[in-house]
Amino acid sequence: MTQPTTATEVWVYENGGPEQLTVEERRLPDPGPHDVLVSVDTTALSGWDLRYRKGLGDIVLPGRNPFPLPQRLGREGAGTVLAVGSAVTAFQAGDKVAGVVHPENPTALETYRGLGNLSTGIAIPGHQSPGSYASHLIRDESLWLPLPADADLEQAAVTLWPYGTSHRILRDRLRVQAGDTLLVAGGTGPMGLAMLNLAAVFGLRTIATTRQAARAEGLRAAGADEVVVTTDLTAARAHIRDLTGGRGADHAIDNTGNSDLLRLLIDSLRLGGRLCPASGSMNTPGPMPFAVLDLTMLECDIVGIRGARQEDALRVLDLLAQGRVHSPIAARFPLTKAADAHAYMENDTEHVGRILLKP
Repeated sequence: MTQPTTATEVWVYENGGPEQLTVEERRLPDPGPHDVLVSVDTTALSGWDLRYRKGLGDIVLPGRNPFPLPQRLGREGAGTVLAVGSAVTAFQAGDKVAGVVHPENPTALETYRGLGNLSTGIAIPGHQSPGSYASHLIRDESLWLPLPADADLEQAAVTLWPYGTSHRILRDRLRVQAGDTLLVAGGTGPMGLAMLNLAAVFGLRTIATTRQAARAEGLRAAGADEVVVTTDLTAARAHIRDLTGGRGADHAIDNTGNSDLLRLLIDSLRLGGRLCPASGSMNTPGPMPFAVLDLTMLECDIVGIRGARQEDALRVLDLLAQGRVHSPIAARFPLTKAADAHAYMENDTEHVGRILLKP
């Protein structure tokens, strides 16, 4: 097998619109002793990619380096091994692999505490180190996970990031139990779709909200038991109460960062319920749309989330291998049309599913 010497890559040099994505042909370095060279079958768009391209402002995560420019976006990716370094023993040419999206530092204090997702001294691909918008990737062997020989590379590429984080939210942060009702705002994005799918695996009843009535059928197809349109928030609040017999939802997750929807979720919780704001940002700057009195009246828990642990990644890969999780695909674009893919994700209000880039 002839080893490639160049790769097609997509980089962003300045913050702005989709036109800032630049397609380049770059020379591939020689793999080091612990490196694995992978031919990328699929990478995918996420909300993080769009926000990174537009500008993340002054966001710096504790224990992590800033988000640099220029950057090659793309946190997710899967493909086939072409070659390995002389010291690599876990992989060989022909293996199917998925890129690690939540690397952990095994020597960090946070990892010893069971919080490897918060560990310091790491660089997340597509955030602090170059991502997967490329035809070929060379990364340390620790940044790849093996896949079964019959694995669907498209599904593998879109599973680890949203499903890993969703798994940690549902199991560890919200501590859901079979039969609970889960309210999800922002169910049509990658994280929301993964939550709906995993909720079904966990035996939960799900209510998804959407501001676009045209997406309701897609949400039901993705696993939502009920869909509530939130163009009229007062009516939406009453609808959710009716669906829960006046009691309210056991758990709520927000993937939108919209303060009005966060307020809706608080108002729709049962006594003693739990809320996870999972969007990573607020669309409307300012304080959270609830007060101490709200927390006192409900005696509710509000929990944060900052990614998954390796344990979550391995569990969701097992679920993928068993055929128990599956992400709907809304569109596929050639890697060289990454700008078109970004524009589609930003502007199409009806799609439900992941948007892929195919080198």
